[in-house]
Amino acid sequence: MDSKIDFSSYSLEELYSSLEKIDKDIYPERAKQIEELIRLKEAESPEEINTIKNIGEKSTKSDRLVAAIIDGALGLATLIPVFYNVGFDAFKEPSIYLIGTLFIYGVFTTLLLHGYLLYYYGQTIGKNYMSIRVENLDGSKASLITIYFKRMLPMQLIGLIPSFGQFISGIVNPLFIFGKERRCLHDYLAKTKVSYTDT
Repeated sequence: MDSKIDFSSYSLEELYSSLEKIDKDIYPERAKQIEELIRLKEAESPEEINTIKNIGEKSTKSDRLVAAIIDGALGLATLIPVFYNVGFDAFKEPSIYLIGTLFIYGVFTTLLLHGYLLYYYGQTIGKNYMSIRVENLDGSKASLITIYFKRMLPMQLIGLIPSFGQFISGIVNPLFIFGKERRCLHDYLAKTKVSYTDT
């Protein structure tokens, strides 16, 4: 006998989850009840819709921004010893040697900070904090090779080009996220996306 379930006490997120899992052929009336409750709750609390983050769903622009700010702050912190030892004047007209050294140093510190999370979870520290990860387009976790060598490294190399390269990596790249797919330029290059995860 089909037991009665009181869905009225469910949160909007729980209702979405229930509707996704229910067999509508076996329980058509129950599915209809859930759909009606979803409509009512969406109308009553439209702000709640934007707070629901389902695993596998593409990350919002704001969550990716927060993750990027965290990672950027950590990246800047790693440069403190460089500025202390080299001095700011050296960056006004950097030599090829300095640029090359900084690039190698950047690769090293990036892998030191994020390597473990990138390898096992497809995340940087910022992405881990926001519970988002880099995925292949099929939803599987992207490998370290894909994330670093196809996604991050091209932007780092392009950024070494004065003016034009920095414009592409620093401005054009993130602006792509405002497109329908919510993917940055480096996501298109690596064929990746950033989605919510449970880690």
